[in-house]
Amino acid sequence: MPKRRIADGLSGRRVLITGAGAGIGAATACAIVAAGGRVAILDRDGKAAKATATALGKGKALHVAGDVTDMEAVGRVLAAMERAWGGIDDLVNNAGTWDHDPLLDLTMERWRRVLEVNLMAPIAISAAAARRMARGGSIVNVSSVLGQVAGPERGPYCVSKAALIMLTKMQAIEWAARGIRANAIAPGYIAGTATDKLAAGGGFDAAAVCRRTPMGRYGSEDEVAAGICFLLDPVRAAYVTGHVLEVNGGWTAYGFV
Repeated sequence: MPKRRIADGLSGRRVLITGAGAGIGAATACAIVAAGGRVAILDRDGKAAKATATALGKGKALHVAGDVTDMEAVGRVLAAMERAWGGIDDLVNNAGTWDHDPLLDLTMERWRRVLEVNLMAPIAISAAAARRMARGGSIVNVSSVLGQVAGPERGPYCVSKAALIMLTKMQAIEWAARGIRANAIAPGYIAGTATDKLAAGGGFDAAAVCRRTPMGRYGSEDEVAAGICFLLDPVRAAYVTGHVLEVNGGWTAYGFV
């Protein structure tokens, strides 16, 4: 029997990725297309979404400008996938936001915005996508190490990302009968524009993070994308569901002070 290539599992897959105009989402889109899949990008930054889709090549990617909290935009991108490719196979809930301040300084409005983007949107988008996955499929929810451990002054982010992990487990047990696998990925500190901006603003000490990480460095967007592609793969990850894949260089494993 000929040896199967790693890329074969994603060949022909039709994948919706939210927030794929840049960062981890864009890296994931690139990895999926390189593996023979097709991607639809939903991003509130229409220019970034178009640039990513254009770079991936005609017929391999499409884009819709819209916020993940806007179900009309979600409907547009799912309809576009139906017209272009006949439907959807997989979903990556990647779009996210944060709001950092002490708990007592946060208004309910600020809490709601983070929860709407990081939790309520994935709930709604996953349900909409699952109803269209006639042949089954896969959902990957992008959580965080801060969905597993608490960080000071990061309440809305930590709470929303922790809830996203529990949502993943609920999806896994309820939708297994529909042929849908659901997993989460929990990146650690990943090099990129957002991380650089947060560090520059005093959000964390970059040198301290690297010292605390057993592998001694940030991760890369491509490394997270590789983890997402593994979880999406219907062959290599065929029996993997309800799992949280940590991509953090050992950060959560390290408990020594």
